[in-house]
Amino acid sequence: MLQQGEPLTLHRHFQYHLQYAIPVEVYRGDVHVDIGVLTAVDASFAELQGTLYNRSLFTFISRPGY
Repeated sequence: MLQQGEPLTLHRHFQYHLQYAIPVEVYRGDVHVDIGVLTAVDASFAELQGTLYNRSLFTFISRPGY
């Protein structure tokens, strides 16, 4: 679906990464915040191993193979 380094922009991107346990990297602006596997996702938030991130405030980058 997405190549390494591409941002998750659509809800289906988040669902795909959640379903197949593909790691994502989280950024706030240019600052790296977290990396890991999504554990839950909805239209507004993404949960990464117990931490909720607002999808409108953070950028999520695909990291397959991490």
